[in-house]
Amino acid sequence: MKPRAGAVFAASAAISLAALSPSSAMADEVIGYYPGWKSAEYPVTAVNVGADKLTMALYAFIDVCWDGKHGNPEPSINDEAPCQDAAGEPASANGALVFGNAVSDGANLRALVALKKQHPKFKVVVSVGGWNWSNRLSDVADSAAARANFVASSVKLMRRFGLDGIDIDWEYPTEVGVPCVAGRVCARPQDKPNYIKLVRALRAAFDAAGKKDGKHYSVTIASGANANFVNDGAAGSGWIKELAQSLDWINIMTYDYHAPWEKTTGHLAALGGDPKDPVASKGLYAQASVQRYLDAGIGADKLVMGVPFYGYGWKGCAPGPAGDGQYQLCEGGATGGAGGGNAYGFSHLLKQGILTPAFEGGNGYQRYWNASAKAPYLYNAKEKIWITYEDQESLKGKARFIKSKRLRGAMFWELSADGEHQLIETLWSAMR
Repeated sequence: MKPRAGAVFAASAAISLAALSPSSAMADEVIGYYPGWKSAEYPVTAVNVGADKLTMALYAFIDVCWDGKHGNPEPSINDEAPCQDAAGEPASANGALVFGNAVSDGANLRALVALKKQHPKFKVVVSVGGWNWSNRLSDVADSAAARANFVASSVKLMRRFGLDGIDIDWEYPTEVGVPCVAGRVCARPQDKPNYIKLVRALRAAFDAAGKKDGKHYSVTIASGANANFVNDGAAGSGWIKELAQSLDWINIMTYDYHAPWEKTTGHLAALGGDPKDPVASKGLYAQASVQRYLDAGIGADKLVMGVPFYGYGWKGCAPGPAGDGQYQLCEGGATGGAGGGNAYGFSHLLKQGILTPAFEGGNGYQRYWNASAKAPYLYNAKEKIWITYEDQESLKGKARFIKSKRLRGAMFWELSADGEHQLIETLWSAMR
């Protein structure tokens, strides 16, 4: 994804904050990412954000400073720039939190926090990293001084804007997603033990600050859905259980199991395992991903399951024996998505008439349902375009699964993809 959340924990602090900490009971969280870089076209307003149907907004994304710069010089991103603190002043402390754009990010956060006046249970949290900006998190976690700068700047940011916590979206410890440029180190074998050190220090500082401020500051992460993330190589899953001790919860990115970088079609966020899906045997579907964390000893009340409010499209897809294009060879990513790409947000599907107001296929597309994967898909036999996406039916099934497992709730990427709030309304109602 683009950047995403699309794509990433240790004894508790000695200070007891039982009176300030959230309950350990199932909380029915409904958490949505707000894409800060889209604020010009999708500004923070009461209508756009829908704080009455959210328990938390995750602001995507802020970055960390290193050698006076932030961003990623990798050619496909190439957005490295001088560091700016929240006031727009130059910043240089390695590991300190910084904004991509101090003016727009600051304005967006103030507007989000203002929504709390009408919705006091609504929380605003900043997400650090993401797919594009995870390139320096290994450096930060590997340095005691940089960890201290990260923590100190986090506390300062909470108090400056009236925020409620930090979400770390490190994609991914030990195996960074975006290729690292020559001469830099973006992943280390010791990333996961270092991650524990970073989060433990953040938890202790937030507990101490919360005691003074009379509130609870949350620490969460976005995590990978596969075994590579849960396990630390031959050392197994003990690290993630230790990490979780310092976390309020883990937002599992249970999506992107398939995408158009593959040659054949497949469901991006299947709930169940379809025997016909080549990756199902590897446990790459949402039910198996959640169970992987439970099997690692993570409590259900510390797990939030991710759902996508976007879809992906392929072009030149053979119809196959069933005539529906499912699991068939294609020519690459479709170009009818937002901005001429292969990403099909739910709102885009409706605006283009690919989905009708009754949420069936339109403009030559037919909607299908995979009962094993519990996922919808669309196929245009004439144009040979195949689309995987999330809809009301699949969301209701995921909400039932979340409630049956007594998980903490659901997280989605991202608000602008559901501009009319059909999916948010469905998810909120289904989670109640």
